[in-house]
Amino acid sequence: MKVELIIPVEKLRGRLQKDGYYFRMYRDQQIVQRCPRKWQDTPARKAARELFIKRYGKRAGN
Repeated sequence: MKVELIIPVEKLRGRLQKDGYYFRMYRDQQIVQRCPRKWQDTPARKAARELFIKRYGKRAGN
């Protein structure tokens, strides 16, 4: 999302506080973005990963 700063600062980079957003510059425009969420393993993801390993987890040459 493009933002226009109303505080007397020319540019902002990085996070200001732990609110889940960070600032960056892109093509001379100030952009604010949501911070990426940390990857969390769920039981469904774990089951799918184990099924994949069982099906395709053979070593080459064996």
